[in-house]
Amino acid sequence: MPSKYINYLAISFIIATQPSTIVYAQNLEELDTMAEVAVDEQKGILFAQEQATRGEFLEAIGTLERVLALHPKSDPARLLHAAYLCSIDDQLGGAVEIGKLKEKSFTEQLWADVMKICPLAEKE
Repeated sequence: MPSKYINYLAISFIIATQPSTIVYAQNLEELDTMAEVAVDEQKGILFAQEQATRGEFLEAIGTLERVLALHPKSDPARLLHAAYLCSIDDQLGGAVEIGKLKEKSFTEQLWADVMKICPLAEKE
């Protein structure tokens, strides 16, 4: 896995653990942007991270779901999706997503960070 993904994911996990306020897309143009950016895996992940930094976790999850629909084998998108699900207290959803991943695909620290956010996944 490229190190830039690892860095992006590590930053996202720190952000994901911060309190948030949910904000919704205000118009169709914003929705179009969210849909278009998901076509490119990396851009979709980065856009979801930007959304999360603004506290827009539901939108970030939606963006990652679009990325995963187009790139179902994207481990970085799936791990980030799991972390964001757990961040909005969907521990079961996060655990299901983590169950589709292989721990050895990620750094030890990154996996440990996700397990802190998604403790239910660790028990599986």
